[in-house]
Amino acid sequence: MRGHAIRAARTFTVKLSLLLAVLGLAVPSAVAAAAQPARAGHAAPAALGVDWRSATIALSGPIAGASEQINLTGTIHVTVVTRTGADGGGTAQVISSLGNTRGVGAVTGATYRFVGADVDRVTVPPNPITPLTVLPTFLQINPVLPPNPIVPPNPIAPVRVLVSLTATGGIAGIDASLIGPGGGDGGTDGGTDLGTDGPVESA
Repeated sequence: MRGHAIRAARTFTVKLSLLLAVLGLAVPSAVAAAAQPARAGHAAPAALGVDWRSATIALSGPIAGASEQINLTGTIHVTVVTRTGADGGGTAQVISSLGNTRGVGAVTGATYRFVGADVDRVTVPPNPITPLTVLPTFLQINPVLPPNPIVPPNPIAPVRVLVSLTATGGIAGIDASLIGPGGGDGGTDGGTDLGTDGPVESA
């Protein structure tokens, strides 16, 4: 019985020594961790408001072509996506593409075709100045008039796209008009909106 008691006492002493050793290591580590200064975290980005709108607008009127005045008829499809912060500042992406768009030369009577799509990204300041004005670039396909050689397509910006914004950077409306030979409005149908509106979302 005495031997069992001695062995039990030794076992208890060993366990107590191990426990004190573990506590001796853990307590300074916890104190050291608590003593470290807090690191500055990154501020969470401000929530963005996302708005979009799409419109198809008929075009009709004179423009200044690459070589002569052209009476143009056709359509332009415009999609606008805005991403704005709480102060109304952010960006606007304007995607413009021409539908079946043709023109007749005022002098030659030749038929021109206009094709292409363009993407413009515009920075929107807080309390945005409205409307945003974008001049998308397309291609003018020139007719083949014998005996003249084939002429490559000409880059041309015959349309002025206007995007009306709200005070918070949302989209209030889309319009477009042709740029006339003198730089003024060449004509349009008044900006018929045949598209859809997108609700304001949280991104």
